[in-house]
Amino acid sequence: MVNLITESLLGSSLLKQESPLLNYSISIVIPCLNEEGNLERLFLNIEETFEDMGFSLPVLVVDDGSTDNSYQILKQISETRDYLTIVRHPQRLGVARVWKTALDYVQTDWIFWGQADLESDPRTDIPLLLKACVPGVDAVAGWRQKRGDGKVFASKIANTTCRLLFDLKIHDMNWIKLVRRDLLVNLPIETITHRYLLAVLAAQGYNVTEVATPWHPRYSGTSKFGKKRLLTSTIDFVKLWWWFQTEGRLINRQQQKSTDSVINYAGVVQQEIV
Repeated sequence: MVNLITESLLGSSLLKQESPLLNYSISIVIPCLNEEGNLERLFLNIEETFEDMGFSLPVLVVDDGSTDNSYQILKQISETRDYLTIVRHPQRLGVARVWKTALDYVQTDWIFWGQADLESDPRTDIPLLLKACVPGVDAVAGWRQKRGDGKVFASKIANTTCRLLFDLKIHDMNWIKLVRRDLLVNLPIETITHRYLLAVLAAQGYNVTEVATPWHPRYSGTSKFGKKRLLTSTIDFVKLWWWFQTEGRLINRQQQKSTDSVINYAGVVQQEIV
């Protein structure tokens, strides 16, 4: 009986911190908005990644209201890829809503958040993040090296601020990432926005780490973010700060208290077994 209780506790979401490579319970999620020139090459790279790793993973592409031929191309690609699921937003809803859609559809323990513009190459980046996700790690972020997209200044301000205020240890929170799904399902993503998911997890005491990843120029098309990015990031940060000072702090205390209680009880049960 005691053994069964211990196994149940150690298998719960509160203590589930094993590497995703132990059970391959990982989904690749890719947001897409007007990326018609990148999609065929993207999936060639993804399939090469699967071949190199020796296993495939489910892939979910969320088309966020593309007005070019992206959705038609995705439907054609999906006809020969059993691992691929496509969800389409009827109009552009934004990255936060893409995250919400992904959480509704993904059933695996981990989510790998990728890119459709090929600034991230899945052939290098998926294995790098998976390898860095050792037991005890709750999220891994890719840290863009030799980045040349003209957005470094705004990104540096946001990342530095979050390192100071939320005890975030990483340098690049708003890029590709591998994160435990169960940590996100109860977060108000539309309030804290996609930009600051890892900052919130760090503030809640979860282990967020990073790995250096190569940056590549966009293969085709144009960026969806312009000079207004700094302004919108600032507004989003103000919303995040207010949320964390009110509801967020309460969630943080409840989460930590629940985790500590389960860990302590598991320790007592293990002592009784001995």
